[in-house]
Amino acid sequence: MTIPVFLQPFFWEYAHEDIDIMRHAATIMARIMERGSWEAMVWLKKTYSREQIVNFLINKGKDSLPPRELNYWLLISGVPPEDRRKLVDSAKANYAVWRGHAS
Repeated sequence: MTIPVFLQPFFWEYAHEDIDIMRHAATIMARIMERGSWEAMVWLKKTYSREQIVNFLINKGKDSLPPRELNYWLLISGVPPEDRRKLVDSAKANYAVWRGHAS
């Protein structure tokens, strides 16, 4: 199954007919979580289970999302505060290195 037409502008660099919702779930989630519209975020929550979203956030979120977006998605996904704090702190460290602000 491919992404809906209204999401295609978020994936301009890909052939839309080749994007598979399940096979490319991590790429889709990362892009929508970071840059998505409200409509895109609603679609994401309807398309993927809470378990799939939380699994992505815990395993890949700290490496693929800015800390602010990671914290937001962890919060609305019901991740406990202590776990959320650890993941966001890890994302902040990764983000600082990527942005050239490492101490």
